[in-house]
Amino acid sequence: MSFTTFFDEPGPRARRRHRLLEIATCVAVLVIGLWVIVELSAHDVFSASAWAPFSQWGMWRLLGAGLLNNLTAAVTAMILSMVVGCLLAFGLLSPSWVLRRFCMGYTAIFNCIPVLLLLFFTSLMLPTWGVQLPDFWFLVIALTLYSGAVIGDLIRAGVQALPHGQSEAATALGFSPIRTIWLVLLPQALRSMSPAMVSQMVIIFKGTALAYVLGGYLELLHTATLIGSYYSQSALQALSVAAILFMLVNIGLSLLAGAIERREQRRFGTAATSDEAAQQAAMA
Repeated sequence: MSFTTFFDEPGPRARRRHRLLEIATCVAVLVIGLWVIVELSAHDVFSASAWAPFSQWGMWRLLGAGLLNNLTAAVTAMILSMVVGCLLAFGLLSPSWVLRRFCMGYTAIFNCIPVLLLLFFTSLMLPTWGVQLPDFWFLVIALTLYSGAVIGDLIRAGVQALPHGQSEAATALGFSPIRTIWLVLLPQALRSMSPAMVSQMVIIFKGTALAYVLGGYLELLHTATLIGSYYSQSALQALSVAAILFMLVNIGLSLLAGAIERREQRRFGTAATSDEAAQQAAMA
C-alpha cells in the first residue's frame, strides 16, 4: 500500500491502527502529565504560600503591563515587517536583475541569522554609529529585519503561485506591471497567505521575549523574573504564569489563523483557480 493510499482511503485495518495510535498518544500524554504534576508537587509548586503573592491585584497588573508591552512591540514589528516584506516582494518580482539579486541577498542573509543575534547587532552597533534608541526600538528593528525577509519571501511565493490568467487579464485591460502586482496580484496573494501571516505574528510575539537580554524593556518575561527575584519562593510560579499568558495569546492567534483559513477556503477555495475568477479579479 502506498503512502498516499494509506491516508486517502483508510481501510478497516488502517482505521484500527489509527485508533490504537490515538489511544497510545492519549495514554502517553496522561502519563507525562501525571509525572509533571508529581515532580512539581515534590518541589512545592502547588503550595499556597508560593502562590500567595498572586492573590494581589497589583501583581496581575504588573504582568498585564508586561504582556501589553509584548503585544505593542509585536504589532509594531508586524506592521513594519509588512512594509519591508512588500518592498522585498516587489524587488524579488522585479525585471531588474540588480534589484532582484539585492533582494534575494537580503532575504537569504536575514533568514539565516537568529533573531537574538540581530538583537545583539542592533543594540551594539547602532549606538556606535550615533543612533541612540530605547530598547523597544532595538527589539522592533531586529524583529523587522528578520520577519521582513520571511514575509517578503512569502508574498513572492504567493504571487508566483497565482494562475497566469490573473496577470494576463490585467495586461489585457492595460494595467502596467506595477499596477498589476499592486492592484491585482498582491491583494489576492495576501488574502491566501492570511494564515501564514498570522503564524508569523505568533513567531514575532514569541520573539518579543528576547528583549529580556537587553534588560531595559519590561516585557512579560522580564516582569516575571523581577517578581521571582523579589519573591524568591515564587520564582517558578511567576515563570509559569508568564508561560500560561504567552500560551493563551498564541492559542488565540492560532485559532484566528484557523478561522481565517476556513473562511478563505469557503469564499475562494474553488474560484481562485478559474479563468473567470482571474478576469473578475483584474476587473476589480
